[in-house]
Amino acid sequence: MTQHDSSPLQQPYRWALLVALSAVAFAPLLTTAPAAAHMKGMFKTKQEAEQRAVELKCKGAFAMGSLWMPCANEQALHKALQNN
Repeated sequence: MTQHDSSPLQQPYRWALLVALSAVAFAPLLTTAPAAAHMKGMFKTKQEAEQRAVELKCKGAFAMGSLWMPCANEQALHKALQNN
């Protein structure tokens, strides 16, 4: 009778594969609210961000990489979002 037990060296690889697959499967469910809010609050143009700033009752816009966000800075944006 042949046994199909894996060697002890293969066990860690199986666990690593299981963890990696789980992380990929469940990562979308773990998106944080601030990160999601940032993605919704990013605009392609400064003008669009400034228009949103008026709606949030703050002033200005600031660059975040190649995109724009409303309010003068991130701290002002968070404050404005809390007040709405």
